[in-house]
Amino acid sequence: MSDRVQSFGGKHTRRKLDVVAKYLAAYATVMKKQEFRLFYVDGFAGSGASTSKSVSENSQDPTLFPTADVLDGSPIRALSIEPPFDRYIFIEKSDENVRSLSGLREKFPERMIELAPGDANDRLHEFCDRIVGERFDRAVVFLDPFGLSVRWQTVQRMAATEKIDLWYLVPVDGMSRQIKDDGTFLPGASKIDELWGSPSWRTKAVRPVDTSGDLFGDVDERLEKIARANQFSEMFRDHLRDVFAGGVASTYLPLGRGRRHDFSLMFACANPRPAASDAAMRIANHILRTA
Repeated sequence: MSDRVQSFGGKHTRRKLDVVAKYLAAYATVMKKQEFRLFYVDGFAGSGASTSKSVSENSQDPTLFPTADVLDGSPIRALSIEPPFDRYIFIEKSDENVRSLSGLREKFPERMIELAPGDANDRLHEFCDRIVGERFDRAVVFLDPFGLSVRWQTVQRMAATEKIDLWYLVPVDGMSRQIKDDGTFLPGASKIDELWGSPSWRTKAVRPVDTSGDLFGDVDERLEKIARANQFSEMFRDHLRDVFAGGVASTYLPLGRGRRHDFSLMFACANPRPAASDAAMRIANHILRTA
């Protein structure tokens, strides 16, 4: 467990981490039979551990939680799988979290851990430049972003490497909340433009109000919102398919507190070679369907 515990998540956090960990274990088992050098890259590594908000809010000391209530975060889950990856890269913007992550080197002295402080978009572009010329480098990247912080150019760059398998927790409710029911776009919609790479999503998210039952046939220029979490999930999955030549899993995992659909966990494969993409899709879809 890392020294600093963040407060977020709950049962849906555990489900998300279980899915990614299962894929990492299967991926490493298959790929270790060949000569590849394997990277695990966590784009938003955090501190390494978390507790649910309900636990932290009810505690008099928010830094102390019962061990059973603290989840090993994605970095620890990745470091714990067998067989191991050859390199682990943890990207994190918060200095405090970077200090916490540095303690993982002592807890996992046999693992090759690199810390990459800074903006995930910048660090991921650098990583792609690093591996694209290395014939035997392959990677799994996990993106669990804060808000609408991943730019589409970053996703495109990863897809262009043809070497990355991507797990992306897409903030679909965050997208939906930038549109009012009357079809008005809030200022935060500009962040979706960056996440999408263009404003093209806007024409799919709203539509003219249906006036077919209007006896007078008046022209009505009002709009209404039609894209909520489910629709944004399907739209973004199709958008990923535009750039990931190896395919995108047909199944995605809706996640959120209670019955909310706040996020959709999606998988995409950049490698267009049938042997690689078919295996990746088969494993990912199976894990997602049974999660």
